[in-house]
Amino acid sequence: MGALAQNRQAGVRGLKLEVVIAGVGGQGLITLADLIAKSARRAGNDVVVAETHGLSQRGGSVVVYVRINGSAPLVSEGRGDLMLAMELIEAVRYSKFLKPGARVVANDYLVPPPLPGLEPPKREELVEFLNKNFSLELVDATKRALDMGDVRVANVILLGRALKVGAFDGFFSAEDVEEVIREAWGPGRNLEALRAA
Repeated sequence: MGALAQNRQAGVRGLKLEVVIAGVGGQGLITLADLIAKSARRAGNDVVVAETHGLSQRGGSVVVYVRINGSAPLVSEGRGDLMLAMELIEAVRYSKFLKPGARVVANDYLVPPPLPGLEPPKREELVEFLNKNFSLELVDATKRALDMGDVRVANVILLGRALKVGAFDGFFSAEDVEEVIREAWGPGRNLEALRAA
């Protein structure tokens, strides 16, 4: 049975995936959630998406929940299977939504808190915490996006890495994501970013 046929049976088999997407405003978290949701639907899954904002502005804390074959919109604390994090501080902040040992695919990037005089946590401490409690995969998504000439594709690079490490196996494939990208933006930098992970 091919991967697409297997994916289309995911809902029938009752497989579920609870995804937490964390970062700050302006990092393309809503776009990332939309790509995941459309790809999962294309592969025959039911999807519910919900978002919450800390500060409703660019640079404020943002978390988006994507539940594949689940009914409620939000992921409850301690129930998440997977986190995609565009920033390390936010990865740690929202890690309370993950099961012990859940997979975390995180952008190796820090956005210092906007409050003057507040010293940000050290990168090494954040990585150590995530590595100790979860299955961590670090990605230089922002650096790679800048090397490609467009920081806006960092979220797609992060998704590409999640696909490569099997985070969405049984739910949708890279080919599903490529089709969604082509329909939304046509061929171009986003497809390159997905493949560059």
